[in-house]
Amino acid sequence: MRDSITVHLAPGWQELSAADFAPAFADVAGDAVRYIAAIPPERVGYAANLVVVRVPVGPDQDPEQELMESARAMVESIPGMRLIEDVPTDFDLYMSRVRAGVYILDEDALTVLQVAWLDMETQGTSLWTATFTCRTRDFSTFLAQYYEMAQSLEVTE
Repeated sequence: MRDSITVHLAPGWQELSAADFAPAFADVAGDAVRYIAAIPPERVGYAANLVVVRVPVGPDQDPEQELMESARAMVESIPGMRLIEDVPTDFDLYMSRVRAGVYILDEDALTVLQVAWLDMETQGTSLWTATFTCRTRDFSTFLAQYYEMAQSLEVTE
């Protein structure tokens, strides 16, 4: 099963590794998280970020149903999250969808864009999500970067 991802980061973004986080965070994330990148904030606070997750789809599960239900899973995993849109994309990713949502974290209103897609191989099927998050007030600054990075997503061995 393919389990790596490549993405062409926008200028100023940097890939992060497990060593960049407190051990408790890395344990919670587990091995489903395949990639994390962020743009360092100008001040202490919330950093715009990209988190890519791969979840294997079992042989007795319907991949298309898992893809559709992953939107609900995203909403249920973030308290107060409101899904604004969930539509198909024209990206070069199988059955890809883009989702937009908003929620409040502490003092910050956050906007989320998520690209979700299926990777179907003879070894099995995986559901991938690439979730971009930033402060809502900064969203217009990052939208073009998010779109370009999402277009560059590629699953590799």
